[in-house]
Formats: sequence, C-alpha cells, structure tokens
Amino acid sequence: MKSNICMVLILLGCALNTVRSQTTEVPETTEIGETTEVSETTEIPDPTSFPLFTCTRYAGTEVDLKGLSGLWFETARGINIDKMECLNYTLADSPNDKNRLELQVQYVYAGDSKWDSVKESKSLLWDDNAKNGVFTWNIGETSTIPITYKLVETDLDSYAFFCGYGGISDVSLFKVWTRNRHLTVEQKIFIQNKFKEILRIQDLNWVEQSEEKCNNSAMRTAGGALLALALALIAGVRNI
Repeated sequence: MKSNICMVLILLGCALNTVRSQTTEVPETTEIGETTEVSETTEIPDPTSFPLFTCTRYAGTEVDLKGLSGLWFETARGINIDKMECLNYTLADSPNDKNRLELQVQYVYAGDSKWDSVKESKSLLWDDNAKNGVFTWNIGETSTIPITYKLVETDLDSYAFFCGYGGISDVSLFKVWTRNRHLTVEQKIFIQNKFKEILRIQDLNWVEQSEEKCNNSAMRTAGGALLALALALIAGVRNI
C-alpha cells in the first residue's frame, strides 16, 4: 500500500514539473529582431548641396564667363517681390580694365500703377566670389538693401537658375534666366520640373515678356519724351 502511494506521489510530482515547464517557457521566435528594430534615423539634408534648402549657405557654381555672357531674359521667379516685367540682361564676356563686369539691364517698372521702361547699367566686381557665381547688386529691387544672387545651375545655351537673399534674411529669392524670350509649353514644363528638382519650389511666377506689352512700354516712354520736347519747344516759342 505504501509503495503504491509513493509511486502515485512520484508520478504526480513529475506531472506537475512537466506542466510548470510548459507554462513558463518563453517561445523562441526569429521575428523579434524585425519587430523591435529601431527605424533608421532620417539624415538632415545638406543645405549646401542639391536639392537646395538654404541659399545663404550655398557656395555657388563656378562661372564660365564666355559661355554665360550675352543676352538673357528673366522669364520666371520663385518668389515674386519685384515690380519689374520684361526684364532682359546683357552680360559682358570679360571684365573691364578696372576688373569689373558690365551688366546692362532693361525692364518695365510695374509698381504704383505704372508701366515705365527703364534701362540701367551696372558693374559687378569680378572677384573670387563672382568667379564662383556669387554676385551682389540692387538692380531695380523693391528693397534698398543689396541683393546677393548665386548661380545654381546653367547649361549656358538655354537656362540659368539663381537663388538670392537680401542682407541676413533667410527668405530665398529665385530667378530663372532663359535665352529665349518666349517659351513654349514644353520649355515651361521643363523649366518648372528642373526648378522643382533642384530648389524644391512648387510654383514659379512667370514674368511678362510679350513683345506687345513690352514694346508698348518703350513706345510710351518715347512718346512721353517727344511730348515733353514738344512742350519745351512751344514754351520756347512763346518766350520769343
């Protein structure tokens, strides 16, 4: 009898140990590493490389002056703060004897309900900054603070992209120069996509470049000059 009881107790103890080991065992899995993997840290974009984020920290692009020289039309802007339309620039192919680069600018001033044709001549210092595509000017800008513009990219034959800023402002300005005054739909799509790729600008503001409106401004300016001359002649005759 006692031997039977001992046998039962031994079997009961073995059964309990088996149950305990099954209920407390942690199941193995090969997916723990995948489910607990820490996501990769997003790298902070380099503001000195493409796509461009901060113009103030962008180093500029080396200038091929011979290739960049000649006539350009400003056909689009990233942020439209200028009161100017019909812009065109003529850049010299070499600096003058004072090591300055001549830049001729024509545009229509469209602020204050006006539409006046303007011509300006500027000379930009041809220093190491300029050779690396960093220029400072204040041509017809809405602010009296000199604007720094940096050449971002150009193919020399059809387009040139610039970013810019005034003073210590973090607000970047963007300009598109093209060799053609009038752009086809395909050319505009190319410029828009290229600009978004490089500078992450969603929309461009197209600058007025129609010959009808731009030439009308020149005619109005010439007409105003002739009218002023006629009035001066009449006043002179009356005084005789």
